[in-house]
Amino acid sequence: MPIKEFAPHARIIYPNVPTSRHYITHISVHQAEATHEVAEISIRISVPRTDSIRSWALSSGIVQPEGTPMHLRYGSGPHQQADLYGYVHSYRITTGQDDARLQRNSEVTVTYTLTGPTTTMQSQRSLAWQMSSASALARSVCRHYQLACVTERTPTRLTKMQSAQSDFAFLRDLAQEYGLRLVADATTVYLTSPLATLRRGQAIPSAHLTKLPGLHDTIYAFDALHGELEPGGGRRTRIEGYAYNRHTRHLSRSVDARSATAAHRTYATALPADSRAEAEERVSAASAASALWVSANASVRGDARLKVGTEIWLQGAGLGPHTVGTWMIRQVSHRLTLHPTQPSQRTYVTDLVLGRNRPDGLDAHRLPLPQPASTVLSEQRWCAQYIGGAA
Repeated sequence: MPIKEFAPHARIIYPNVPTSRHYITHISVHQAEATHEVAEISIRISVPRTDSIRSWALSSGIVQPEGTPMHLRYGSGPHQQADLYGYVHSYRITTGQDDARLQRNSEVTVTYTLTGPTTTMQSQRSLAWQMSSASALARSVCRHYQLACVTERTPTRLTKMQSAQSDFAFLRDLAQEYGLRLVADATTVYLTSPLATLRRGQAIPSAHLTKLPGLHDTIYAFDALHGELEPGGGRRTRIEGYAYNRHTRHLSRSVDARSATAAHRTYATALPADSRAEAEERVSAASAASALWVSANASVRGDARLKVGTEIWLQGAGLGPHTVGTWMIRQVSHRLTLHPTQPSQRTYVTDLVLGRNRPDGLDAHRLPLPQPASTVLSEQRWCAQYIGGAA
């Protein structure tokens, strides 16, 4: 296989643009919990000097207008590739002094900002949801936009009001209220527990930091927070809730068992709940939402398999004794710098925000995930080919 396939690479699958007149120079892909996927792509275009900006930008079809669906494939090897689907949110045209070696053409850089397929969920609506579980509610919302939804079944029936709020913001608030994690990955939306892994294969990507001469470390930077009271991330508090019985006029207290030994107290609700069962449910949800209370930041060698909700294994003598092991990815940024003719000058770095539920390890559990839904283009919109139910 050519060396270009193993070096960082990227190409535009859709729309079809003339490859002889452009090449990708920079890519940044950002994914986080409860947010849309966002990407920035810089493309250098070779333009005849006799053409004006208006002629090649508007009539030649090289520059894509806002709202155009795009499909990009990037990675660093045949088994470490990822597909990015999105819409052109905006574009920026940058021109500079021409290279003296260019006699007939001038190079112009066009930078696109793309937003993921869940951007279509931004329209505000006002609805009333009665006696629906959180999982059924999420599936109903995603079906409206032809997106696949993978959830953990939640038996509790609830009544919710959606007042002048977008569907994505409504799902984000719902996940926060009930201690769930909302992740958007292409045309699939995940609403699961923060400790549930979204990894489909058996292998866990790994990175190492040894600081030994002659060895190329794949961890470029690592910063972890230790201690239960760190305000920037490693913060754990005792979560409590109260319920008031109107008939007996008795106030009962509920404490989450997983955080009962913490020194500081946090109330799950501002006012007492109507029943003890409701108070315990809110306490459990608040505890689940802050399950990954141990935080760390890392920069590793680029790997397109690293996504939000999957794990990474960190190892090596250059790390502390309590930081070796498995971490859950909560935020990821892929940064690629490409060169059209010299693969050795290409770089690929992945920045991660990691989390754990205890200082020395991660207690993640796997879900029976269905087969990933293929993404298709229908009426200039990215849709899931199959819209399934809960996992």
